[in-house]
Amino acid sequence: MPSWEGSPIAGPPSPSTQLSIRRTRLAVATIGHAFSDGFVNLVPPLLYVVRDMFRLSDSGLGNVMMVASLTTNFGQPVFGYLTDRLRWQNVVGLGVLISAVFICAIGFMPNLWLFVAALVFSGMGTALFHPQGGGLAAHASGHRRAFGMSIFGMGGAIGYAGGALASPVLHQLGLAAGMGPLQGFIVALPFGLIVAYLLYAYTRDHSVPAPAARFRLRQHLLPYWRSLLPVLLVMVLRSMTVIAYATFFQVIIGERGLSVYHQGGSQFTFVLGGAVGGIVGAHLSDLWGRRFITVLTLLISPPLLYYSLYTPYAVALALLFLSGLIVRAAEPVNIAQAQDLVPGGISVASSIGMGFAWGIASIVTPLVGRVSDITGKLPYALSLSAFLPVIAAVVALGLPTRPPAAEPGEASAN
Repeated sequence: MPSWEGSPIAGPPSPSTQLSIRRTRLAVATIGHAFSDGFVNLVPPLLYVVRDMFRLSDSGLGNVMMVASLTTNFGQPVFGYLTDRLRWQNVVGLGVLISAVFICAIGFMPNLWLFVAALVFSGMGTALFHPQGGGLAAHASGHRRAFGMSIFGMGGAIGYAGGALASPVLHQLGLAAGMGPLQGFIVALPFGLIVAYLLYAYTRDHSVPAPAARFRLRQHLLPYWRSLLPVLLVMVLRSMTVIAYATFFQVIIGERGLSVYHQGGSQFTFVLGGAVGGIVGAHLSDLWGRRFITVLTLLISPPLLYYSLYTPYAVALALLFLSGLIVRAAEPVNIAQAQDLVPGGISVASSIGMGFAWGIASIVTPLVGRVSDITGKLPYALSLSAFLPVIAAVVALGLPTRPPAAEPGEASAN
């Protein structure tokens, strides 16, 4: 049985020096991830409302979300580099604070430009949280890094899913109180302030251990790029599918004449499936190997994603949950692989999986929107992204199946 404790540690742990999971530390990182991702997902469930607010085309809506996603996700490797290079400490609370303030005020932005600016600044707060939050979770996980990252990922997914549920409720509360669209988000601001302070207070005394040497791109990252590229490509292709569905599926639900609660419910179901899938995938990867789980889940998910577009709402929810569970099952496993490949820069490695890959993948939203505008068929445009995991599965055949330093008795075949 592992020992559970949350005391500070003197230096970066390794499988040989820390075998147990630090429960409190992992819980703090996970809770912070939940609120960080919860705030950033208040807007996406209501993109049908946003499209009407600013009279956007589908491609215009895709461009807005691409800009927001680029900031959130490409900001993560930048902040990851600065965290490792400059040895920043205790920034997770600041990240949640920035994200909460700007996203809760977004309904009060008087035009599209300021609306996008608020999205960008909120995304910067989320980007600031993730590298150190991921590093905190990884250090707390001991030799069970894939499992620990699945817990951390589950927290983010649950928070993201919770944002999908809270978003239409806050929106409707604001309208009932005589406020404008999205202005009800301001009710969530006190919760963000409280969580930001609690994160700051905890990490002030239990900070992420600084690496033994300052992170240098030439020394700690560039030599590993050839090994990282297949993992990165798998994560990008999978993320393109996830982003496309998380952006446009609720718009399709709105076009069917269903309420904002139905719109938020569709995204909640998809993201919740992803949260469960990360835990399942991490456990099964310990039994069957990382490569097998990655390839299997990528091949099973496309039919479920495709048919979810053409079924009644209740059936679509079931298919969305299953497809979210399966397509994202290997996500924490692949993040752990990236961390294994960059031992001298764990924050940068975390940001590659949780940020850089998603930033590249965000180009899918204007592409789907453009195809929709040309064909007049948003479901058809979205269905094209459902088959990207097949390409990812082919690439994943070249990934390692076990961690580089496997436990005695484990296979380490590539």
